Amino acid sequence: MDAQRTGKLINFLRSKKGITQKELATLINVSDKAVSKWERGDGCPDVGILPALAEALGTDVDSLLKGELKEVSEKRRILTEEELKAEIAKMEANGTLEKKQDNTSLLKNPGARIRIYDFKRPNLFSKYELRKIANIFDMLCEKFRNELAGNRSDLLGINVCSVDELTNEEFLRTLPQRTFFYTYDYNNSGFAIEVDPQLGKVLLKHDLKKYPELTQTDSDCLKLAYIDKFSKMIQELIFSNTDKSTAWEDFEKPFTKDLNTLLPWSAGQNPGEMCALVTLALTSDVYTGMINIQFSSSYFLRLCRKSGFFGKDNPQLENLTDIKARPRENNILVEFGRFVSDSVKLEPGTILMSNKQFGTSLNVIVENQIRFGGEAVVVDENFGVRIIEVKQGDPVCYDEEHYIALRLGSTYLSKEDIARLDEDFVLQLDSQPGKPIAIIQDGKCLARGEVVIVDDTFGVRIID
Repeated sequence: MDAQRTGKLINFLRSKKGITQKELATLINVSDKAVSKWERGDGCPDVGILPALAEALGTDVDSLLKGELKEVSEKRRILTEEELKAEIAKMEANGTLEKKQDNTSLLKNPGARIRIYDFKRPNLFSKYELRKIANIFDMLCEKFRNELAGNRSDLLGINVCSVDELTNEEFLRTLPQRTFFYTYDYNNSGFAIEVDPQLGKVLLKHDLKKYPELTQTDSDCLKLAYIDKFSKMIQELIFSNTDKSTAWEDFEKPFTKDLNTLLPWSAGQNPGEMCALVTLALTSDVYTGMINIQFSSSYFLRLCRKSGFFGKDNPQLENLTDIKARPRENNILVEFGRFVSDSVKLEPGTILMSNKQFGTSLNVIVENQIRFGGEAVVVDENFGVRIIEVKQGDPVCYDEEHYIALRLGSTYLSKEDIARLDEDFVLQLDSQPGKPIAIIQDGKCLARGEVVIVDDTFGVRIID
């Protein structure tokens, strides 16, 4: 396979279809960096991707292998599996098939799940924590179901549909312009409850066709009849699953009276902040509608985490080092940058602004030199970095004694493995999404913080 010819053909067919590199990457489940690499002729697609790539580009595998178009009938548009194997075996025998590097070969678990990490939509909760939230709401549904059964025979059931994390803006954008929306001290570690407009009408026993408009009276009646009781059940159930080190008064969130409950965008939420969203499906004899419970990120991250809501069945693991083993320091560092440390005060709440724009590559530092650029990924439940560029020319060398570094994470590689590093290799780091990253001063971690983005520029807000 000639990488240059195949790359030009991919570029020609993609342009002809009028799709971007990112759109093509989505169709075949690879990164847009991989498509860019192919089109530059710096590498070839993995043979396992060729059938999907051929279908997406409207050609056949044989044309991609040879880097030239040929006339084919519809029946022969894509090679069969046997023909593909035969073609690959033939090219391997001739030494013309370029084998793709194993970009996961340096991972402890080569079968790890790897996905791109978006700092504008960060992962705040582990799989365990999301399951814990889901389990609590399964219990809530069971309790609510028992109460409904005795009062409303037309309400057949309620169950958990999903537990997810997303930005406030993403959630609010999915809602109708007017809906039943109730805020319980949301911006102070609270939550909001949203009820599908038609479901709200069903609960109120209103004929939606006859009374399509949502009125403030509708909202007040639904609140009195259902929402107040429902919100109290949520708070009591969550509090009962804590270690009671935080007082009940901190969990008892009051209804925010001064907000228009029919217009979600009037709730005054920070659009870019993350939230945890629990979606329940309530089924009646005529309609199934959704109830969304939107928790501000600080509700679970600070209030619940602090009071042991997640900690009972999630012990902290500490790896012990054999006393006879030679200690080794991590020699691969992934950073947002290094900066002059003079007059910088490391105080909680301070945001340290870098000069790195969102979307640009992070610094991958080897032996105090920026040798690579990388993009943040998640490897299973740890941060990772995928190498997306090899720095050409003389690398930037850090030999300053005094500095501040904003460090995403680090790892250790042998000299042999470092020599193998190239584009597309993935390294697993020692840090986790949702946990504070290290702020290094003069080689020592003196503070920790959370990554923020201010006007598309990376920064770190000091937590402790």
